[in-house]
Amino acid sequence: MRCLFVEPYAQAATFLMFWRGRLIVVPVGPWRKSSIRVDTQVADPRFGLWDTRQAGRIMNIVRRRGWRYQDKMTDTQDSARPRGRPALAPEARAQALAAAGQLLAEEGLKGMKARAIAERAGVSVGSIYKLFGDIDDLVRELNMLTYRDFAAHHRDALAKSGLDESDVHGRLMVLARAYVDFVTREDARWRALLTFNRRQSGTAPRYYTQYEDELFNLVIDVLAPAPGLEGQSQREAAARALWAAVHGIVLIVLPNASYDSPMDAAMSQIEMIVGAFIRDAAARR
Repeated sequence: MRCLFVEPYAQAATFLMFWRGRLIVVPVGPWRKSSIRVDTQVADPRFGLWDTRQAGRIMNIVRRRGWRYQDKMTDTQDSARPRGRPALAPEARAQALAAAGQLLAEEGLKGMKARAIAERAGVSVGSIYKLFGDIDDLVRELNMLTYRDFAAHHRDALAKSGLDESDVHGRLMVLARAYVDFVTREDARWRALLTFNRRQSGTAPRYYTQYEDELFNLVIDVLAPAPGLEGQSQREAAARALWAAVHGIVLIVLPNASYDSPMDAAMSQIEMIVGAFIRDAAARR
């Protein structure tokens, strides 16, 4: 069987073929497996028409061979074509996280936009969601880094102070000063963390809240030798109360331009709270 030419017309095609020495004129509809319209005329060299049933049998052969050829070509193309999108480079996640961290430090939460992060990291916007799920998950990961850095800063401050564990007042003031120093230096990151936590509805994931618990554990451990705070539950409540007091003073006093030295004023007020708290605990013993 040899095809002479194919002439398209009106969403169909005309096949002129030689079949066993005879000329076959085959007008067919769109070439689809599910729907092929056949209106066949078969002519011999003297242009005499064949029997219609014979023409149908020949057309079935033509269709079957065409389908097999089409399937073969499709399989070949599919096997050569790469599947899905190219995989992200192993370092893409670290680059995206670093870019997001830079934007968070510069702009706070308003800088947490997928397009801005993608442009800074040199990846596509879709890659950001592929790597982190959504922006909230990305912000949580950045906040966990902030918690980690915050805790490390406080542990270093305690280690460098050289104070004995029995000096509860002195060690608490070291932690308070470390708090003020960190939030002053990392203002955008710390505010982003606090704002994000306030905006969240429902219970935060445990893997996230454990970082906050580690911060409170630093205070709880410092309070362990304090008279009147022998119970674990007492120390936990005291740690959260002191933390809230320090946090409130920092938020109110440091931005207040009416103080000659907001930092000194904040530390003075914190010392008053810490001293009164320790004395009260010891008096209740």
